[in-house]
Amino acid sequence: MYNAQFWANAWQDAGKAADRLRPDPKLWQEYWDCMSGRYAEHSKANEAVHQNIINDLMTQGAIRAGDTLIDIGCGPGTYALPLAARQVKVTGLDTSQGMLTTLYDYAYKAALQDNISIRLADWHDIASTAAYDIAFAAKSPAINSYDSLIKMNKVARRACCLIGFAGKHDISLRRLLWERLLKRPAPGPSFDIIYPLNILYQEGYRPNLNFVNYGQTHQEPLDYLIDHYSRYFAAMGVTGPEVTSSIRTFLESIATDGYCAETSETTVGIMWWHV
Repeated sequence: MYNAQFWANAWQDAGKAADRLRPDPKLWQEYWDCMSGRYAEHSKANEAVHQNIINDLMTQGAIRAGDTLIDIGCGPGTYALPLAARQVKVTGLDTSQGMLTTLYDYAYKAALQDNISIRLADWHDIASTAAYDIAFAAKSPAINSYDSLIKMNKVARRACCLIGFAGKHDISLRRLLWERLLKRPAPGPSFDIIYPLNILYQEGYRPNLNFVNYGQTHQEPLDYLIDHYSRYFAAMGVTGPEVTSSIRTFLESIATDGYCAETSETTVGIMWWHV
C-alpha cells in the first residue's frame, strides 16, 4: 500500500513535471496586487457557487457560526466575505497587500469589518499552534506540500477545509497565449486534490470530499488584457517588447469593439476533515 511519503513525493514530482515556469517573486507579487480588483469581480460572478459550497460545509458541521477561521491565501475575499456574513470570525491571510486592501474595502462596504481581520504574511511564517477553530484554504498556492498541508492540522483546533483543483482548469486566453509565446501546451493546475487527499488518508484522517464544476465567460477590455498578460508572462520570465507586441497582436485579432471574451472552466474538490 502506498504510504504518505509516496504521495508527498508524487505531489512534488507532479509540480516539477507540469512544464511550468517558476515566477519571479517580486513580479509575481506585483501581478497579484494589480489584478486584485478584477479578481474580486470575477469571484463575484461565481458568488452563487461559493455560497453553495459554504452552505454545504456549514450544513455538514465543518464550519459553524461563531468559529474563528484562518483563510490561507484569502485573496479579495472570495470565501472570507460570505463566511463573515454567516457570523464566522475570519482572519484573511495573504502575501498580497492589494488583495487584502480589496478584501477589507468590500468588508467595510458590506458592514462585515467586525467579522474580518487581515494579516499580511506568508503561511510558512505563521506559528504552528492551534490558534483557530478552522484552518481553511481555497485554491491556495500556499498549500503545496506535505508540510504545508499537515501544518493546517496544527493551526486548527477542530477542523480543516481545503478546496483544490480536481482535474480540469482552463482559462482560454491564457492557454492560447501560452501556446503562442512558448510554443508548447499550457501546464495544468499547480496541483490536484488527489495528493492531499491520499496524504491525509495515509496519515489516518478520513476526509469528506465533494466535487463542483463551474465556469464563466467575461467580456474583458482589450487594454486591460494586454497589461494583464504582459505582467503575467513577465513574472514567468517571458518578457520584452516582442512579447508585448505578440500579446497585443493576438488579442487585437480576436477583439470586438475593444473587448475580448475570456472563458474559464474549473472542477474543484471540496475536502474537510476533523483534526
